Amino acid sequence: MRHVTLALCGVPALYGALAALPARAQDGVPPASNTDNVPAACTVPDALRELNGALPRLASLLRGRQTVRILAIGSSSTAGVGASNPARAYPPRLEAALERLLPGADLQVRNEGVGGEVASTTLARLEQLLAEWSPDVVLWQIGTNDALRGVTPQAFAGILREGADEVRARGSDLLLINPQFYPRIPDQSLYLSFIAAIEQVAEERHLPLMRRYDIMRFWDSLPRPAIMLSEDGFHMNDLGYQCMAEVLAGGMVRQVSRRDSARR
Repeated sequence: MRHVTLALCGVPALYGALAALPARAQDGVPPASNTDNVPAACTVPDALRELNGALPRLASLLRGRQTVRILAIGSSSTAGVGASNPARAYPPRLEAALERLLPGADLQVRNEGVGGEVASTTLARLEQLLAEWSPDVVLWQIGTNDALRGVTPQAFAGILREGADEVRARGSDLLLINPQFYPRIPDQSLYLSFIAAIEQVAEERHLPLMRRYDIMRFWDSLPRPAIMLSEDGFHMNDLGYQCMAEVLAGGMVRQVSRRDSARR
């Protein structure tokens, strides 16, 4: 039987053990909290919960009890198109989820999503925001519009590498979020080539990656799937954005917890 757990929980025993560690209060990384009020629809298989990359800047700031500035940048999935109001987009939901999992942490999540952008346009904004705001963590949701607008996977990968190198050169963490799954993808093979390009760059640059496409495809494949998309059949709805935020928050906290545990 496939092992499926709540996205936020990770391995429940892990969070329980972390909360019980007396050294955690000493080094400044707060314990994870519970998963109350997380919809059951947000469950994902264990293999899809992993980000497979480190967030050293985030871990360091949490240990030092310092403010963490998180920049969410991308296109309509970041802006929150399809949500009933801006507060239900994934970045505000992510901030709430992280605050619940990391009680006492000082977190600022800034939403810089612009609907319709391709990677090259987002990169220009990203470079400006890196200089102006100096985020500690960058969440880059990327790939959907490039796949639908005739950008080649090779050109796209080059832009992604350029952005990744820029973020890392400034000492910030970068976490990639790949395209959404939706039933009416016009050219499945092309779409998958962009997902593969993101996975390749993430592996090359040792970047954490939220595999949103596979996560959403899993949700859609369930015998009685919850509706995660808005009426347009393309953008996520309130539940979709909430689950996206919960899965991402859980993955980020697990990575920080593992790094912290490795230091002991």
